[in-house]
Amino acid sequence: MKKLTVFAALILMVQLFLPFSLNVKAEETDELFNYLALGDSLAAGMDENGGIGYGYADYLALLLAGDDEEAVEFNKGFAYPGYTTEDVLKDIQADVTKPVTELTGVTKNTTTIKQAIKDADFITLSVGANDVLKNVKQSETGQFTFDLAGVTKSIQDVALNYEKIFAAIYELNPEVDVVVMGLYNPFPYIQDASVQTQLNTLVSTMNKALLTVVEKNDGIYSNVAELIAGNFTTYLPNPQDIHLAAAGYSAVAEMMLNDFIIAILGDYEGEYDDLIETPAIEAGDYFTDIAGHWGNEYINLAYMGGFMNGFENGTFKPNANVTRVEVLSVIARAFELTATKPAPFKDIKDYPLQTQNEIAAAYEAGLVKENGGSFNPKDNITRAQFALILTRLSNSLEGEVYVPTAKAPFTDIAKYDEETQNAITLLYDLQLVQGQTADKFNPAGSMTRAQLAKILVLAFLNGEE
Repeated sequence: MKKLTVFAALILMVQLFLPFSLNVKAEETDELFNYLALGDSLAAGMDENGGIGYGYADYLALLLAGDDEEAVEFNKGFAYPGYTTEDVLKDIQADVTKPVTELTGVTKNTTTIKQAIKDADFITLSVGANDVLKNVKQSETGQFTFDLAGVTKSIQDVALNYEKIFAAIYELNPEVDVVVMGLYNPFPYIQDASVQTQLNTLVSTMNKALLTVVEKNDGIYSNVAELIAGNFTTYLPNPQDIHLAAAGYSAVAEMMLNDFIIAILGDYEGEYDDLIETPAIEAGDYFTDIAGHWGNEYINLAYMGGFMNGFENGTFKPNANVTRVEVLSVIARAFELTATKPAPFKDIKDYPLQTQNEIAAAYEAGLVKENGGSFNPKDNITRAQFALILTRLSNSLEGEVYVPTAKAPFTDIAKYDEETQNAITLLYDLQLVQGQTADKFNPAGSMTRAQLAKILVLAFLNGEE
């Protein structure tokens, strides 16, 4: 999976998990989260009666936006009924211009497809069914025939075209995340068991080919075949039409979003299905001492993410200060940092080997300096130190050093070196931290476990390329 920028990831996390308490309004940000939908009639929104309305892309845009539709810039103007993989590829190669189509419909604004791809933080792609279905014929009496040679060639062509589409997208926007919707059986009402076997084999073969291409190109694949087959009377209510109803499109959108979240945060066994429907987790779900605490939502998410734990007595101790060793261990686990050699610190030898390895991994990633051979593991982490650690991690993930255009408006950070001031500014600019007053950051102050949970949830990016 391609890495989101820290800014785009922040907006996404805020909109997905905390839409009621921390909405990032469009007027408060320099950049919206940009979602581009490419593909055929499913992305365009053709329904079971042949009309164009909300497709999976529209429902996905709504889920991304939470309670503020202005937080996501959405365009499905390049999705068109009947499109094949070759059509999508030709559009990109020719750099076609089309009207922008938002949640409210077609607008007067236009854009080229290349510019739309360049601007996108997130792209979905659903195409390939029309390439293959041209080799499946149904007679007037309802009999199906399959051109097996044509099907085989079509699957090969689709895979090749997907390769070219991915290459074209990444050439324009190397950091964009691409989620591909798999195919489903469009004829579930057919009673002939032999035909159903052929159809399901065709869908399965096609989806395996797509999965191979998507994984090879660092995309995210959403296999919706079983989802739709499991409730086809609701999702495909018209036996005479292959398109989904609103319930089907909505279910597909939730699955694609869930797959996207899993790709970013790791596989938590479907627990994020509940988050999509109820973004704010009920207080006290996991620990006995966080009911009513301001950090309840973040603490639950940090626990679900597997990078913060509670204590044996069932508490989390949200107001307890965190030490340097605790912070580095948590970050090393959260971002899957690894070490190739021991850390050069003489004061960590009494800690478990796993903890030593986590500190070594953080050191190797450049998050902490050698400091004369001392790590001072038991010292409370200061707000300035944590800003440095998180910014160094961000710089490492982004592949470039953050340089602000202006320093954060805190008078008490002037005595710190430029790297520390820039680090505090980054977290301030991204609204990951706030000052204790309008002009005081309290850089020497300690951090609590709840504060750590909040920042990690908002800033967390998947560490895999």
